[in-house]
Amino acid sequence: MKKLIITIFIFCLSLILNAQKTNFNIYGLPVDTLKSMVQKHPKYFEHLKNLWLNNPEKIKEDELMLLYYGSVFMKYYEPVKEDKSVEQIAKFTGELDYQKVINEGKKLLEMYPLNSRLYMLLGYAYKKIGERQKSKYYYKKYGDLLRIPLYSGNGKNFIKAFIVRIISDEYLILNQKNLEMIRQEVRYHDKMPYDVLLIKPVSKDNKRIKVLPKEKLYFNVYLPYFIGGHKTYKMVQEDAKRKYKFNKKIAKKKH
Repeated sequence: MKKLIITIFIFCLSLILNAQKTNFNIYGLPVDTLKSMVQKHPKYFEHLKNLWLNNPEKIKEDELMLLYYGSVFMKYYEPVKEDKSVEQIAKFTGELDYQKVINEGKKLLEMYPLNSRLYMLLGYAYKKIGERQKSKYYYKKYGDLLRIPLYSGNGKNFIKAFIVRIISDEYLILNQKNLEMIRQEVRYHDKMPYDVLLIKPVSKDNKRIKVLPKEKLYFNVYLPYFIGGHKTYKMVQEDAKRKYKFNKKIAKKKH
């Protein structure tokens, strides 16, 4: 157990050190500068979040960009947990339980206000129950939000990769471009992690591909991998410590 804790600690430390050494720009803004902005002005970002949730028509596009990417440095950013929670909402859609999608989805908005997929699911659910105005409202928010990573690059190479705050946005961008993934791999370029997807246009038939396509899309996943991943592994580390202390107490009692 001690070895496990040490291994997790070293891995977390490597993530932190790598994050400190690696820097890149988002829409021309250094990510370290964005992090500093969130840390120094948390009330401003909370204000933007509330504006986005309650009065989205009042938030400007550059403010939404700051919020979308700045959210990774806020307390509620846990991309793995976020993806799993929204995936459960998607399952309700598959079960045709649209009212449950709406009820549970709106609750999740308070926790994950920057999840593009969640707005898409709500827009779809309201459309299926015939509430067109609400459907348009959520679909518009979905489009406004997804536009942020969609225009962060063109995805043609490492330099011009799309920059996402969560992995599910990769697949929404694929869907937006009417593409489907054939294969996925994580690659590193200048110490930066990228999801590289082998893609092809969506086809109506399900015929097996005889020759692999050559076209690829590149996604910069520094934020969910290093920032979000650090938080995830920190939780694992703390959980391991708690279990180790608990087992240590039991061992003492036995002796």
